Amino acid sequence: MEQTASRFSRRNVLKTVGAAGAVALAGCSGGGGDGGGDGGDGGREIMQGFLLPLTGDLGSLGTAMRDAGSMATSQVNDADIDITVDSQEEDTQTTIPDAISGANALVNGGYPMMVGGATSNIEIGNQVFIPNEMVACSPSNTLPTLRTFEDDGFFFRTTPGDRYQGFAMAQAAGERLDGIETAATTYINDDYGQLLSQWFTDHFEQGFGGTVQEQVVHDPVESSYSSVLQTALQDDPDLFVAITYPQSGAQLFRDYYADFDTGRPIMLTDGTKSPTLPDEVGQDMSNAIGTFPAADGPAYDTFVSMYEEEYGNAAAAFTAQTYDASAITLLANAAAGENSGPAVRDEMQNVANPGGTEVTIDNLAEGVEMAANGEEVQYSGASSAVDFDDEGDLQAGTYEIWEFDDSESGINRLDLVGVDQSQALNPGN
Repeated sequence: MEQTASRFSRRNVLKTVGAAGAVALAGCSGGGGDGGGDGGDGGREIMQGFLLPLTGDLGSLGTAMRDAGSMATSQVNDADIDITVDSQEEDTQTTIPDAISGANALVNGGYPMMVGGATSNIEIGNQVFIPNEMVACSPSNTLPTLRTFEDDGFFFRTTPGDRYQGFAMAQAAGERLDGIETAATTYINDDYGQLLSQWFTDHFEQGFGGTVQEQVVHDPVESSYSSVLQTALQDDPDLFVAITYPQSGAQLFRDYYADFDTGRPIMLTDGTKSPTLPDEVGQDMSNAIGTFPAADGPAYDTFVSMYEEEYGNAAAAFTAQTYDASAITLLANAAAGENSGPAVRDEMQNVANPGGTEVTIDNLAEGVEMAANGEEVQYSGASSAVDFDDEGDLQAGTYEIWEFDDSESGINRLDLVGVDQSQALNPGN
């Protein structure tokens, strides 16, 4: 009874209430699907899109994320089962217009679901995946306001929102770093940067008694950030918080260390967890720590080994979350039995949340086959257990506190911090 109850959710209510409409939508994969998806030899074909930043400011992260997601696709295609995956990738180039163009290309190709987008904006949803009834499962969109986004149940993410990260940042500043009473932030000019800066400020001031002196916006990929740094640091804060992306961060910190470094600690976030950043800046950045949605799921060690064996590189930021997003959408599509966005949406919680045979990276292809045969499955992920709430969000968040080092990976994990919803959503309580 408890397992059955756990699978009765807002999305299943949508499925029940909209049953008549679902009949009419069967075979429409968000604006052009092919229904059951016959692979051409009598087998079932799952259609899966990828919408990730392969170039631009996040290109160094996005290509590794794409590789991780493709691992799940390859596991199914390489298995001896009567199911294949047709995948298509689109490059957002780390811009909203290109992301919208790429999402539309997936819609026009008949793909009912996508792994992505990566960055924190809602325009892709408003313009593409919601009106075309496409499922989007993002491995890295941390926008806090997505919890209240009117998405008709089509959006999911395998990383926690930045309300959680704002708390983790403030806690690290207030408890890990000595004598931090004041801070200043500079943030990239998008929703991710602005809202994360504000949530850090709310938690730091209301929960930990600090003061944020300045919050200064900066544009991506500028030739100089000296004026931004001058404004942000004019009151000599105890802590400098930089919320940006690798390409922008390289120039920002070249300018910082040239003219503004006083030895104060620096706090970074997930957007700059790139092991090559210190080399690009020309400094070891030993005075910096960062926060990042932690990959610490039941299958994390197996994922890391498999990723390194496949690509010869250490698993980078958001790769585990991308693998999970890819695996879950494949399982949901298999359970749905058709390349239909609404049908996939209605299976996402069912294949992820507790109840059914456990599926991990070790038996993904077998799990896809079980789901296609109508068996209940429960996915246990590489990044987390991946337990969705009724808003498509993870029910809890874990954050890594990290630093740069000279190891092979370039990143050293200092600690893991668990953040629950009451801490994340209620600064100061």
